[in-house]
Amino acid sequence: MALDSLERILFLQKEEVLQDQRELVLQRLGEWYPAATIDFAGSAQEVYASRSYDAVITPTLPWLAAALNKLERFCWIHFLSAGVEKIWEMDFDKANAFLTKSSGVHGAPMSEYAIGAMLYFAKQFNRFHEQSKRAEWKRTWLNELTGRRVTILGLGHVGTALAQRAKAFDMEVVGTLRHIREVPNVDRVVAMEDIGQELSRSDYLVVCLPLTPETRGLVDAAFLSRLKPGAVLVDISRGGVVNGDAVLNALDSGILKGAALDVFEWQPLPEGSPLWKHENVLVTPHVSGTTPFYLERALEVFHANALALLSGREPVTPVNREAGY
Repeated sequence: MALDSLERILFLQKEEVLQDQRELVLQRLGEWYPAATIDFAGSAQEVYASRSYDAVITPTLPWLAAALNKLERFCWIHFLSAGVEKIWEMDFDKANAFLTKSSGVHGAPMSEYAIGAMLYFAKQFNRFHEQSKRAEWKRTWLNELTGRRVTILGLGHVGTALAQRAKAFDMEVVGTLRHIREVPNVDRVVAMEDIGQELSRSDYLVVCLPLTPETRGLVDAAFLSRLKPGAVLVDISRGGVVNGDAVLNALDSGILKGAALDVFEWQPLPEGSPLWKHENVLVTPHVSGTTPFYLERALEVFHANALALLSGREPVTPVNREAGY
């Protein structure tokens, strides 16, 4: 299987987002592939039936399968997200097309979010925010990130970007990889099965893992019980990796001093969830990866993959079919 050309490209997106993105897509793809025809669709109904495309650029839309199954042929699907766990439940041909993802687009915004979340608790911004609303002048001693240990579950693009930023704060950095190798700015790289002794000395635990059968429910009560008492959890993974009830129990028992949670097992987070009102929890609505530069970076990743595929090389950011991400 090879990608011979990029003569026709289909860009799929939510209808309410498509108009805002159309101009940038036309501009960037037009620069790289001036002879290509670029079609847009904001719903499955707008996709031309029985048409063939060299590439489809798309998020993991609920109606993606319906759109793809209208086509006569597609050689390559590039996903605008780095996480693609939703596609395995979608009924479309995944065996006869290249599948790539936008790995790397989240490195800067999500690592900045993690640093911000650690500072939020170290500097007690939540406490001072409440005091300021009451015009209350009450001083207290604050903590530092300097010299503290952060353990990063998953040293992918986000984890390695976080390690770089954590080192700028003179933190000790430990991280996990499936295949052990040296990683810049990481003091120790360990396998997940060896994480226990590292957790017992961790001041911060940042979860950056994809959602797979192996990681679903990984961070549960038993996992959190191995943490150093008073640690802070930052979850920027995918909903389902961290067990919400286990987080609440760990907060109430003192294992966790605080938790910044951006993803949840059920999204939106139900209104009745006790996480909303817990004084030591920062809830954000799955925004850690958002940035005004998202689409531009995702298109750059698409272009890097296109250059590789058109020259007969392996894609740069392939979807790992065996691992599920």
